[in-house]
Amino acid sequence: MAWDSSRPVPWQRLVREWLIYVAIMVVIVFVAVQPSSRVGAFAGLFISGPAYLAFGAVLAKFGYSRDRLRRATPKPSTRSADASEPSARPRPAPTKRTGGTPRKR
Repeated sequence: MAWDSSRPVPWQRLVREWLIYVAIMVVIVFVAVQPSSRVGAFAGLFISGPAYLAFGAVLAKFGYSRDRLRRATPKPSTRSADASEPSARPRPAPTKRTGGTPRKR
């Protein structure tokens, strides 16, 4: 897709995702990284925020949206689906397995 400056950028979703990532990584850094190396790890985590937001914004302007988001938004249907609407497929002939009378050959 082409760049479209009128496409909205889901800022709240991007910030929320990054904050969840940072929270998980802070726990991992405290557990797995030696105290003398934590400053660099935390600096990398906080530098990743603007980079993640910028990359997500550019992708949104190009029209990218995750499958989960597309499934969450209902698409307008072209026909009204009713439960009382008869199906387009004809019913199969009754057989012994479906409770009908057996066929004679």
